[in-house]
Amino acid sequence: MGRRGRLIAIEGRSAAGKTTLVRAAASELGWQPLMEAFDRLDPAPSLEYGSPRELLLLEGTLLSEEARRYREARGLCAQGRTVLADTGFLGPLFYTHGLVTLGRAPASVGRAVERSTRSLVRRGALGLPDLTVYLETTARERARHARADATHHPAILVGRHEAVGAVEQRYFEELFPMALPDRFRSLRARSGPPGPVLTLRALVAEADPAPASKTEGLALVSLLRLSTRDGRRTNVGPNR
Repeated sequence: MGRRGRLIAIEGRSAAGKTTLVRAAASELGWQPLMEAFDRLDPAPSLEYGSPRELLLLEGTLLSEEARRYREARGLCAQGRTVLADTGFLGPLFYTHGLVTLGRAPASVGRAVERSTRSLVRRGALGLPDLTVYLETTARERARHARADATHHPAILVGRHEAVGAVEQRYFEELFPMALPDRFRSLRARSGPPGPVLTLRALVAEADPAPASKTEGLALVSLLRLSTRDGRRTNVGPNR
């Protein structure tokens, strides 16, 4: 039997440096990079929306691309490759639930995206990475990265991404360790020795997780729904 490939996802707030880390690690370690869904779409959709229907169409487009990149990633893993994904595959679900928690989207949109996600996970068309590594950064670092790459981080969306990112960070720091303790690690994005690439390699070697199961994916989706409901009740996160 050949060597089993692994699927690693780098998560973090917008402008945290995920893409930079993925590219550097892929180059230095010989891993296969997998860019985020939005960057794979041509033409790229607008991330602005004027109605719940437009938001639902946007998230549906991104979710379809997530299923394609998940299938591609698992195919590479079957060949024995270590795949490093720029964000995991439940991004549309997480982001939409963040908007709902902040009162920036109706709960009906969140439920619709959740149903679509759950259906894909149940069919095995979408799933979790074997390991999620959350890239920790400061607000100052993210602001600097966003200013340096205004094409990928337009100023008009920075505030929204930061607000939703605060909610998503809670999901990662609370839900993932609780539901998937062997599949989650944090990484501080500091430069200098040993550097984030070498630290990432050590984290992956230490974890060495088996492939994530469909059951784990469905369980995480359910926990996210409960967390979002409680977050709305207690007004978690900024609502501006």
